Amino acid sequence: MSDLLAICDAAVEMAVSAGADEAEAYAVTGRQIDADLQKNDIQIAKSMGTDGLGIRVFRRGSMGFAYVNGLKEEDARDLVELALGIAAAAPPDSYNGLPDPAPISKRDGIFDSAMESYGVEHAVEDALAMLRAAREYDERVTIDGGGVAAEFGAKAIVNSKGVRAIEAQSSIYCYIMGMAKDGEVISSFDYQFDSARSASRIDPAAVARVFAAKVVDSLGAVKGESFSGTVILAPKAAADIVVYPIEHSVSASAIQKGTSRFCDSLGESVAGEILTVTDDAALPDGFATTSFDREGMAPRIMPLVENGVLKNYIYDSYTGRKDGRASNGHAGGGASSVPSVSTTNVVVKAGESAFDDMIAGTDRGVLVTRFSGNVDPVSGDFSGVVKGGRMIRGGKLAEPLSGTMIAGDIFELLPNIVAVSRETERLFSVVVPYMSFDGVAVTCG
Repeated sequence: MSDLLAICDAAVEMAVSAGADEAEAYAVTGRQIDADLQKNDIQIAKSMGTDGLGIRVFRRGSMGFAYVNGLKEEDARDLVELALGIAAAAPPDSYNGLPDPAPISKRDGIFDSAMESYGVEHAVEDALAMLRAAREYDERVTIDGGGVAAEFGAKAIVNSKGVRAIEAQSSIYCYIMGMAKDGEVISSFDYQFDSARSASRIDPAAVARVFAAKVVDSLGAVKGESFSGTVILAPKAAADIVVYPIEHSVSASAIQKGTSRFCDSLGESVAGEILTVTDDAALPDGFATTSFDREGMAPRIMPLVENGVLKNYIYDSYTGRKDGRASNGHAGGGASSVPSVSTTNVVVKAGESAFDDMIAGTDRGVLVTRFSGNVDPVSGDFSGVVKGGRMIRGGKLAEPLSGTMIAGDIFELLPNIVAVSRETERLFSVVVPYMSFDGVAVTCG
């Protein structure tokens, strides 16, 4: 990792010597392992390097950025020249610039050294385990795609104002998607996945069995009925319909552009009291857990919505300057891109209701396992098809549904949230429970 810092140091020195007022170098090194499933078989397995270097320079208030796949000193020289040329042609912006250094606390559990010995053969073995588990669960299960992907290496950042940080990191995820077929009857298409920082913390076969159970359970779907009432969103659907618009709306970039429904809403109620959402860069084993962001700043653990009240916006250094605030460590991106405002791990706090009790307390409603449609994070409007859904009648799960749509404005529905489950599911960098809402339009074609 010392070599990674050395190339960043050298690139920044070159840029300043060549006339940059400020300069930043962000570098990554590592290896990615992939084994892909397609049509009930292994299709391709590969291992490739992930080395890259991005250089950002500022001159007379204008920014230039350049990136290359590689970490050679001659690459850095070419990048500096290119970035300075781009800055010379770019318009100036008084908010451009780099952040000053600030203390960084090292997060635990981001890197597992055992991942360095995880090879293509291990990815193939895990992918085949998923395939076998799904097919052994029920021969009617068909796998359209899936696979296992692992990555390990390090990231480093240096800037001319004194920021200097490096961190080793590893990750792995597995996923499987497809359907079940029983003669001419075809289930809803579905998928399942899991992710972790270490291969020892995921179980690909278990993921495949959950997937298989879901698609088999959705065989024999029928049209439901049209009504306005209770809809329970399973974690995948809640991530799309609820979490995604909240993530967009707390971004300082969206606030400053006027594309957020949360403009001028800090300290105000935006949801029911049972909803609490936190951005947590220190989440144990979190997919987006990190000690520093794309600008080398320490991400703060931020309550976004607390007991229904909007608490914070998230900033990088650029948007912070616009509002006269410091960055709170939410610059996202990698070596191949300039920073932009981004969340880390978004955690919806578990509620007090058991999922089974949420079903039992619903006289008539729909359980939405997965949502396929459009969600506009600016307006809050969503409209789409219920996938893998079930009708709820008399407090019990009834027939699986097809040809059923839901629609509404999530920002208008947030105050009408009825229940949040104790059970949660981790979906990459999002942790989500089941959520129940009243007043949702359900339409059957």
